Amino acid sequence: VMIDHAPRSIAAGNSALKMFRVIGYEDIGAFGEPWELGSFEYDSKLGLQTFEIPTSLGGADVPKLKAVSLAVDSNWGAEYSCLYRFRVHGG
Repeated sequence: VMIDHAPRSIAAGNSALKMFRVIGYEDIGAFGEPWELGSFEYDSKLGLQTFEIPTSLGGADVPKLKAVSLAVDSNWGAEYSCLYRFRVHGG
């Protein structure tokens, strides 16, 4: 997955996300059992960043997923979080 935030020169405050989780679902409605694909930290000084998602978890292969969600756990200090772009690429 890739996360992008507006450049610091035009972004309001420290609103970039910091800690986040990626969760996948086998069904398109995201109603089934979640696959916790990882917890990550976005560095607000770097711009576009790529985060590798594992192909197996707990000894089980991650199945083909039809829905992915992004859970923002914290940001770099603002009262709100801004996200410019969240990209998901599959193989």
